[in-house]
Amino acid sequence: MTSDQLTSDQLISDQLTSDQLGSFGFLPSGTFADEPLSLLDFGLEVRQNESYDYNNADRDYSGYLFQYTLKGQGVFEGEGFSERLTPGRAFLVSVPENSRYFLPPHDADNRWEYLYVHFQGEAARPFFSRIRSAFGPCFSLPADSLPVLLWLELHRDLREGRRLQSYEGGELVYRFLSSLTRTLESPSLFEPSAPVTEGIRYMKEHFDRRFSIEELAARLGLSAAYFTRLFTRQTGQTPLACLNGIRLSHAVFLLLNTTLSIDEVALSCGFSCGNYFCKVFRRASGFSPAQYRRKYGRQGRP
Repeated sequence: MTSDQLTSDQLISDQLTSDQLGSFGFLPSGTFADEPLSLLDFGLEVRQNESYDYNNADRDYSGYLFQYTLKGQGVFEGEGFSERLTPGRAFLVSVPENSRYFLPPHDADNRWEYLYVHFQGEAARPFFSRIRSAFGPCFSLPADSLPVLLWLELHRDLREGRRLQSYEGGELVYRFLSSLTRTLESPSLFEPSAPVTEGIRYMKEHFDRRFSIEELAARLGLSAAYFTRLFTRQTGQTPLACLNGIRLSHAVFLLLNTTLSIDEVALSCGFSCGNYFCKVFRRASGFSPAQYRRKYGRQGRP
């Protein structure tokens, strides 16, 4: 992730709210008669106390469907097996095929929250064949892995008014399939080593203090250059980007729930000054801290 990206915890709340839900559909935007990859639709949905049951052999469309459980659970049935899709579990199917997924009946307390992506194109076939042959239709993914964050971030951006450019949907699908295959094939790459884990723990516990990455690396007994390479390789973002993300998350809370000045918020979150805080905040959110507070704070809510 880059410093402009937020974590999965920041992209979805403890429970999806109505303004976070919704699906986005896409019409062909390029000049290819038959694009090698195209994004058809995707979204965040919630199912509860309703009939939700799809047999993929009877679908009225073709293509591929990826669905990832965020909270709650659903059920996936394939040939000869049935699995509960708990948080972190996903399925990938090619429609039509002999499989089914549904909300468990007679479970009024269950609220199935999930991310889904529907796409098509011949370029998806090699990825699909590799994933299905090696891992089957159902598999686990970390909530903060790139295949998940890519769609959560796009969903947030589209809710805020961004529009996809020509061929961008296919580009996103290729990036998704590449990162999905890489994540499944090399899970150890996404399990931080002790220095990285300890570094993240220290950031979360001391984000309100001013310290440099050089100081953090020294505390861990490493050079700043080596710690940065190790951290970036294992998490996909630099230590500074991670630290700024933690600080920004707390800054959002203070902006929305206190009357602290911008400078006071900045200092409370470990930023050196209000100006630097404003620069980092605008780069991550598209708003200045003051604009964000006016738009989403208590006084800006209907």
